Amino acid sequence: MFQIPEAMQTHWIKRGKPKASATDIMRIESKIGATLPAPYVEFITKFGFVVFDDVPGMYCLFDYIIIFPDRKEIHEADIAFFDQTDRLITAYETLTRKEFIDDEDFPKFPANYLPVASDAGQGQILLELGEHAGRVWYWPYNDWAWGTEDNTWLGFVANDFYEFINKLRP
Repeated sequence: MFQIPEAMQTHWIKRGKPKASATDIMRIESKIGATLPAPYVEFITKFGFVVFDDVPGMYCLFDYIIIFPDRKEIHEADIAFFDQTDRLITAYETLTRKEFIDDEDFPKFPANYLPVASDAGQGQILLELGEHAGRVWYWPYNDWAWGTEDNTWLGFVANDFYEFINKLRP
């Protein structure tokens, strides 16, 4: 169950961003070849593809954990907006594969992660697909292709989308 402050819900209603339809859900699932996690579907159909504006009462900060072989680090990031269906599909297709065989800058992260929202820059909030479907991760923007230079990790955020949304803070 989502625990979203009234001020956020009121603001989102005033903004009037679209909510996901059954067609949107089917289109996304068709493109990614997987079923979307129920908490994420519940959020985008109930609240919509919302924006986390800089207004009083808005919760948008979260922590993510990076586990290195020799240490664990906790960092902070933010969520700015949810990607609507077309943008989400385009981001998934663009960021998880090479466009050309000699393209050295892509993919940016593995294809079993779906970018569903963005931070205030170009970082992505990701939903894990596959074996641990529904876990939430963070990928801070990186110029390098996945697995090269320093683009070799994702930050763990939450076990599911309920936990992610409920742990957001001002």
